Amino acid sequence: MRRLGPRGIAALLVFVVSTFAGIYFATQLVIAYPAAIRRPLGDALSINLTYYWLWGLSVPLVIWMAKRFRFERGRWLPSLGVHALWSVVLTLVQIGIAEWFLQTFTSARPEHKSLRDAFLDNFHSSLPTYWIILFGYYAFDYYVKYRDRELQAAQLETRLSQAQLQALKMQLNPHFLFNTLNTISSLMYTDAEAADAMMSRLSELLRLTLEKDATQEVTLKEEMELLDRYLAIERIRFEERLDVRVDVDPSVLGARVPNFSLQPLVENAIRHGIAPRPEGGRLELSVMRDNGTLRIRLHDDGPGLQPSGAARREGIGVANTRARLAQLYGANHRFAMTNAAEGGLLVEMDIPYRE
Repeated sequence: MRRLGPRGIAALLVFVVSTFAGIYFATQLVIAYPAAIRRPLGDALSINLTYYWLWGLSVPLVIWMAKRFRFERGRWLPSLGVHALWSVVLTLVQIGIAEWFLQTFTSARPEHKSLRDAFLDNFHSSLPTYWIILFGYYAFDYYVKYRDRELQAAQLETRLSQAQLQALKMQLNPHFLFNTLNTISSLMYTDAEAADAMMSRLSELLRLTLEKDATQEVTLKEEMELLDRYLAIERIRFEERLDVRVDVDPSVLGARVPNFSLQPLVENAIRHGIAPRPEGGRLELSVMRDNGTLRIRLHDDGPGLQPSGAARREGIGVANTRARLAQLYGANHRFAMTNAAEGGLLVEMDIPYRE
């Protein structure tokens, strides 16, 4: 048996609810009304099911109006007026179709009831159905959006934890740690002060990574402090093979950036663009404000993206950064890795400027 899709399930739910409402009010017409108004069960079912099945068919129209005219800040009064008018129109149309159907195809209306009488008898009891459907949809819509926000927040927290663990893993990478300790060991015989300074930077780098708050965004100044510790170690490791040029506008140091977003990009550039080359290379980082956008540019003069190694160049850290940007800023961001015109790889990250 073929399973119902989301639309099929929604249609079935509307049919069940409208049928239940029709049966409920039919029993009321049979039992609760005065004797002069009561109708046989068959007639009561015909009348009420006709009315509520028509309301069931009207649900897509009500939802369309609900989406088009939402009760949002600055728009709730015009939307209220539109819905008030539309509820009256739809109720009158529904009553007209229901009475025509009942008098034409059923015996539930043996007397020839005028349309005016039908409107007077049914308008006030039928009109609230429009508003029940309208606010029922809004309640469901807000629940779905709330659930999605909760899921998105959980995913962001997971990705932030992954970024923090990835940064720590990179710093404890045996190759990175071995080279760092080996450099310290060598410097102890030639430059004890430099060896001590490098040991201190390694300690600070690990401490900053572990102590960083589990927040989605930090100031650019905080992110640069972590990056500076990492670059200080890499400069000593690579010596003259690593040329780092940082150009950050001091006025943007208070801007908010995703936590653990710059270090994976720099680590990726050093690992793939500079480390494999005997002569090393140059790394340029620039951050500036362009109106409401914070523009971050990272360029290395390595081999760039090769057709066979594009996927390898974008590792877990970069993929994590890309996914977190999408969840934090949606369409209000840009992240691109392209081959620069002058050679090497250019990473561009544009995010909304916020302090």
